[in-house]
Amino acid sequence: MDVSIILVNYKTKDLTINAINSIIEKTQEIEYEIFVVDNNSQDGSIEAIEQEFPNIKIIKNSINAGFGAANNIAIKQAEGKYILCLNTDTLLINNAIKEMFDFLEANEKVGVCGGNLYDTEMQPTMSYASFPNFWNCLSTTWLLKKIFPKLRNHEEVQTVKDVGFITGADIFFRKSVLDNVGIFDEQFFMYYEEADLCKRIKNAGYQIKVIPNAKIIHLEGKSAKNFWNNTEMRVKSKYIYIRKHCSTITLFSTKISYILLHFFAYIFTLNNKNLELMELHKKG
Repeated sequence: MDVSIILVNYKTKDLTINAINSIIEKTQEIEYEIFVVDNNSQDGSIEAIEQEFPNIKIIKNSINAGFGAANNIAIKQAEGKYILCLNTDTLLINNAIKEMFDFLEANEKVGVCGGNLYDTEMQPTMSYASFPNFWNCLSTTWLLKKIFPKLRNHEEVQTVKDVGFITGADIFFRKSVLDNVGIFDEQFFMYYEEADLCKRIKNAGYQIKVIPNAKIIHLEGKSAKNFWNNTEMRVKSKYIYIRKHCSTITLFSTKISYILLHFFAYIFTLNNKNLELMELHKKG
């Protein structure tokens, strides 16, 4: 088996069906299997997917286990030489999985790769990022990126590029690397689990690359319906990452800068959610 493709479904029935259809339509010249791990959606997802695709492998979780934990279940069962963790809100533009497969086949020192991601208007969206560090963990950096979008990692990669980590929308692993380094840390319910795993892979001496010829639409945010809940999850996960991989100074400066940010946001908006986020940063 060349590639095991894993999609984690949580109440994204239609998106998941469309993503699988795009895999079947675009993927050629490799042998692959598809896993759908359902995180207890209870919305008819399992029945609809089973009826539409009787030959794929469906794993039914009794709870919403989160992104990393759900992927881990399938990774342990996967038979592929490579593992692709693919978001349910993605659509392949070309034979992207074969492109990533060929790239890793030809580059033994690369442990992980990803492709170029686009929105529905074919504008580049976030495909990769730098690892969290002292500077990019500050709230001022977050504000600057909001004000100046060009500071974000949203450019289309034209040549193979060495990066910090691949975003979880389309992260393509060498299975032997996961066997060596380990799989997702299940402390992370959602967000930063791919950064943590890529950090461990880089620390083990492997390279991480974005390749230009693998092209995928990412319907970013379509599977994330609650802004504040997702923000809380992101904050919690960020501090798990910082405590694992960053300095005490980075931890302290992140806390202070974001507490101040949400304090002033509360003064101007009187939105109590900012007070809740302040408490999260204090505990982080």
